[in-house]
Amino acid sequence: MRSIFVTGTDTHVGKTCVTASIVKSLRDVDIDVGVMKPFASGYKNSNSISQDIKILMKYSNSNDPIDLVNPYYFEIPTSPYDASKLLHKEINIQNIIDAYEKLLSYHDLVIVEGIGGLMTPLTQDYFISNLISELNIDTIVVSGSKIGTVNHTLLTNEHCKQLGLKLKGFVINQTEPGGYELSNLKQQIQELTNQTVYCTIPYYEHFDLDLYINNFTNFVNISNFGFKDV
Repeated sequence: MRSIFVTGTDTHVGKTCVTASIVKSLRDVDIDVGVMKPFASGYKNSNSISQDIKILMKYSNSNDPIDLVNPYYFEIPTSPYDASKLLHKEINIQNIIDAYEKLLSYHDLVIVEGIGGLMTPLTQDYFISNLISELNIDTIVVSGSKIGTVNHTLLTNEHCKQLGLKLKGFVINQTEPGGYELSNLKQQIQELTNQTVYCTIPYYEHFDLDLYINNFTNFVNISNFGFKDV
């Protein structure tokens, strides 16, 4: 494995936290890792960079051009397909592919974070799952733990199988209290999907991003993700 695409069963399941944690863990063992989030939305910070992009670049120590790391940014919280229509901004998928390949030429590997889940529409007939397929990149899925997660996870797994995506496994990230008990949820997902669940990350009552990222390797050995040929 040279690179991975981090997607989710839904929005707000902690994809950016998990992506930044993987990136920081790789950098800590002297792997030159690039980051990419092809699509971002929400208000930009004072440096005209979306918050998610700022986080990924910080923990990767990236100095890559923003237009490679984040080719498309929309200042409304909706899918790229919807935002591009509302803002009259055309999306060219080839721009994403070219940016990814350029980043890959700069680094040992690239960690790509998606937006929403696999069926988040990018254009009318093209979804996040199509982009993953076209990039020919291994995939890790982040899930939450609220009631309904099993359904979302099974649907995601089924869609991966239908498209022949190279799904490596799941990370369970508890972003809110309640829902499934984590060991029970891990067992269910492993049994029902026959896929690896790399780790379960418990809910942080007083969330601190640095603490989350620094504690990430307490829950999973980064080598388990399959970075063997770097």
